Amino acid sequence: MSQKLLIDPYGREISYLRLSVTERCNLSCIYCRSHPLECDKKPGKELLTVENCLNIGQAAVESGITRIRLTGGEPLMRPDILKIISGLSAIPGLKDLSLTTNGIFLDRLAFDLAAAGLHRVNISLDSLDEANFQQITKGGKLRSTLNGIEKSLQAGLVPVKINVVLLKGINDHEVERFIAMTIDQELDVRFIEYMPMQGQKKWENLFLPLEKVTEAAQKFAPLVAVKGDHNRGGGPAQYFRLEGAIGKIGLITPLSCHFCDRCNRLRVTSDGKIKPCLFSAEEIDLHPFLDSKEKIKEQFRAALKIRTDPRTVAVNSFRRTEQFQGKRLMSQIGG
Repeated sequence: MSQKLLIDPYGREISYLRLSVTERCNLSCIYCRSHPLECDKKPGKELLTVENCLNIGQAAVESGITRIRLTGGEPLMRPDILKIISGLSAIPGLKDLSLTTNGIFLDRLAFDLAAAGLHRVNISLDSLDEANFQQITKGGKLRSTLNGIEKSLQAGLVPVKINVVLLKGINDHEVERFIAMTIDQELDVRFIEYMPMQGQKKWENLFLPLEKVTEAAQKFAPLVAVKGDHNRGGGPAQYFRLEGAIGKIGLITPLSCHFCDRCNRLRVTSDGKIKPCLFSAEEIDLHPFLDSKEKIKEQFRAALKIRTDPRTVAVNSFRRTEQFQGKRLMSQIGG
């Protein structure tokens, strides 16, 4: 019987868990990592086991969580990812199980993921130009990710969400090409403002507010706002649709217009730490409690008490980056 509900001191109901299952990645995207060698990190003792992941998932759902997203690193690098998905998908009360990926392994795994119980995927794709894609990802092959998108659609992992981190002077000239992807495919293309992480300097040279996206979209057709929880993710995106289009356009604005007042999530890192807020360095270590669902539940409730007051988050986007006190890269947090 689930315990209702996880509500923090500021009245925000927590219904969404982002569970990172690895720091490893086969790419080294420029906005995700400060040091390319980080992608070579091998799994060690700190990595959550399948049993750990399932205990965390069960404790979360019994505490009122209804959505879980698996993240990394690249979660499909784990050879036991299908076991994790199969176990989580069997938890009574879990309404939505999704996964964020760079898409490269989806060409061969999409149907297996769907069979294991995964509902949908978010695929990182920051350029539709081969040379630009290689520059952003430090060596990725665009065709591999595009094949992964096709296989995900065929496998029914829909709506397939495409995550585009908008980078001034790097991929902002491709906005219209991304928007066009939504016209005749069941794709939700979500544009995300660049959010600087630990060790990244002169970030304002890359930051671009998302007004550029709506301006470009209106060259195609009138934009229609999509109301309600049509995104099946409970996330922060504002959704629009080109009139007559099959897919949707999403805008995620962590800097120019933060959404802290309606944040509904907790994060668990791949080394077993609960991270209650991106704008805080505070964490709670789950390692002493990973064998006990009841103890994990207690730590989730403890995490609520150290959630950041949304009224204290800086309104100015430049100052907000200074509030990000974490010492982790985004790949170490799980996005």
